[in-house]
Amino acid sequence: MRQNLTIEEFTIKNFKITLKTPSMDNLMSFTVLINSLVAEKAQIACTEKVTVESEHKWLTQHIKSLEQDRSISIIAEVNGEVIASSDMHIQQEGKGIVGIIVKKQFRNLGIGTHMLKVIISQANQRGIKRLKLQVLATNNPAIHTYTKLGFIETQRISKQHFRDGQYIDEIIMERIS
Repeated sequence: MRQNLTIEEFTIKNFKITLKTPSMDNLMSFTVLINSLVAEKAQIACTEKVTVESEHKWLTQHIKSLEQDRSISIIAEVNGEVIASSDMHIQQEGKGIVGIIVKKQFRNLGIGTHMLKVIISQANQRGIKRLKLQVLATNNPAIHTYTKLGFIETQRISKQHFRDGQYIDEIIMERIS
């Protein structure tokens, strides 16, 4: 079974943050994180709560992808609780798809920005120069962060998502190192 490997530790606003690679030990914490984002109607692709069983299946595949060197993944923990997760799935040589989620009370502290910088650095070390991500057009804080890190809008898919009675565009952003 894959074990968590600590990448680094730092403190932000009196929170001791530990960046690690994910393991099956994080199953319950991942389930709680995703369901908290769904409950708050966060601007993420997932709109329905997940079960422990479905999250187990996802995490098993996710860890297999890490072991096969088809992705990069880090989690942020505070007191053993997963409060954020970021990953990059390798699509083809030189290209990766990036994703990130951060629990509500830990947003706007710089944790997500720091995690993305780590993902970008690890991608560069592997020779992955082109990163791509998807974001809802209404998620202005995320778009601001991505722009700050060198991502630019390359495509907009009109009315891709339906939330709270309205259609929302999806923005594709890319960064080339």
